[in-house]
Amino acid sequence: MPKVLITGANRGIGLEFVRQYGAEGWDVIACCRDPGGAAALRDLAAASGGKVTITTLDVLDHSTVEAAAETHRGEPIDVVINNAGIPGPKGDIAVQQRFGAMDYEAWVRVLRTNTLGPMKVAEAFAANVAASTQKKIVHISSTVGSNVEPVGLAQVYSYGTSKAALNKMATLMAEALRACGVTVLAMCPGHVKGAGMGGPSADVELSDSIAGMRKVIGAAALADTGGFRRYNGETIEF
Repeated sequence: MPKVLITGANRGIGLEFVRQYGAEGWDVIACCRDPGGAAALRDLAAASGGKVTITTLDVLDHSTVEAAAETHRGEPIDVVINNAGIPGPKGDIAVQQRFGAMDYEAWVRVLRTNTLGPMKVAEAFAANVAASTQKKIVHISSTVGSNVEPVGLAQVYSYGTSKAALNKMATLMAEALRACGVTVLAMCPGHVKGAGMGGPSADVELSDSIAGMRKVIGAAALADTGGFRRYNGETIEF
């Protein structure tokens, strides 16, 4: 069976990836920073018959990334999904992401989580992916990181710049790993209900977003490397 590694697997988008891949019989390495507090993920793993295993990994703590890579050294991993991320200040304090009121410490934390974290994970597990059959690395991004597509959240400086940097990183990584046959994609899950920046106005069901992304990931080939895709397969200009 193919194997997938998912970061930020304890809730929202990551947890639904675990649920759907596990339901199809994939071997799932579900990564999160605090397995002890991830009750829903632990329940999924317990009911999976050993198909879902939980690994401690905090993208802000590179020693945990290295330890996770050591635990899984030599294992082919078909798909790595860099899902772990944070929106930064939101709700009543979203002003801290806007011009004239920036919280610079929060900005650095968002960049470290959403951009540097995925880079470290990709470096740590690149050999596992290259040794697999499918050879894919997927970064969960957002259209807020596009300089072309207009979005209503354009004033969230911390989140938007972190995703723009993630998209550029994906294009550079695609070229670095092309010779290894590894396909690298950035993907937007859409405005998902109950996940990340999603709220009452979100218009995409979580299960539909993940099912769509899994379809795109499954069909992706080396010719697609470096691309930015929406959950429904549309190409996003950035």
